[in-house]
Amino acid sequence: MMKITKAKVYRICLFLSGMILLLTACAQSSTTSKAKIDNEASREKRSKEILGIQRIESKLIQSPSTQNLTKQGIVLPGVNPLELDGTLVISGSPVVLPISQAIAQDFIQNGYPNKIALSSINNEVSFKLFCEQKKVDIINVVRPINSEELAACAKSGIEPIGFPIAIDAVTIVVSSQNTFVPNSLTRNELAKVFTVEKWSEVNPKWPTEVIKRIIPAEVSAGGSVDLFAQAIFKGNVNQLINAPNTISYDFVEQLHSEALINPYMIGFLEYGSYKQNRDKLKAIAIDTVDPFLPAYPIARPLYIYVDAKAIRQRPEVEGFVNYYLTSVSEEVSNLGYFPVKPIVLDESKTKFLQVKSNK
Repeated sequence: MMKITKAKVYRICLFLSGMILLLTACAQSSTTSKAKIDNEASREKRSKEILGIQRIESKLIQSPSTQNLTKQGIVLPGVNPLELDGTLVISGSPVVLPISQAIAQDFIQNGYPNKIALSSINNEVSFKLFCEQKKVDIINVVRPINSEELAACAKSGIEPIGFPIAIDAVTIVVSSQNTFVPNSLTRNELAKVFTVEKWSEVNPKWPTEVIKRIIPAEVSAGGSVDLFAQAIFKGNVNQLINAPNTISYDFVEQLHSEALINPYMIGFLEYGSYKQNRDKLKAIAIDTVDPFLPAYPIARPLYIYVDAKAIRQRPEVEGFVNYYLTSVSEEVSNLGYFPVKPIVLDESKTKFLQVKSNK
């Protein structure tokens, strides 16, 4: 009976608090111009920034101690959610949101007595809420923090710590009604499929029907459009988004609906969403490499970011992050994502323990 009551409380808190945070973020994001398409120089700059940030974070990580190490990796101390107090606010990418939702619900059902507000907002706005406005405790993002965001955090006294928590594969799909596209396409074939007008222009044996392309609307560093363009168009995002008969979707359900009625569509989405809609969609491998294999070329790590000071000063943040890192690998597998490598998870746990100990 207690679990049912807590689940209801969770849903009410999630809805009300999420709506409030979403409205606030939307007001902020309305003044933000659309993301600019990076040229090759800016991509090189961003890569250097990411390496620099990774070097900064690496100073927090020492070799994992054997004290808490088992055959399964580092084991964090147990957490009793019932003993914690305070409200948690989590925001960020809709790609990562299902993972945080699942862990938050488990945390509440295991005794956490207060509310956890979750909302879905893009990466740039999430970092702004986290670094500049201090309105969220944890953000879910699909890329590392950049130099501008890092500077904004430093100015606000925030010490951002990133934890890789899962791997997502951007999956190319056609309608399940499509009978002519094979299970695998080469990169050159995909470049044609996402630019030319008709299927027969890719392969003369294919129909002369128009190709309808359905791609995500958001264009941002680390986003699925950006990753696809890097893998197929050498980073030229314009070549993808400006191709004729290309439609952008805000909600993945639009792609699902198109697949039901149009056997000549093609698009891409997160692997977890594909996995939940296999009756409507057929996944296409790239150069015979399927999305669930390590060598798949359009994969990305997913992160949560937390303020190190909050871990040290707020028991509810420390407890939730501890709980998150302990249970995340099992959760992501259930949701259609891929767990990070054990060594990566151990590094995150080591980083957490060292931040925690620096009180």
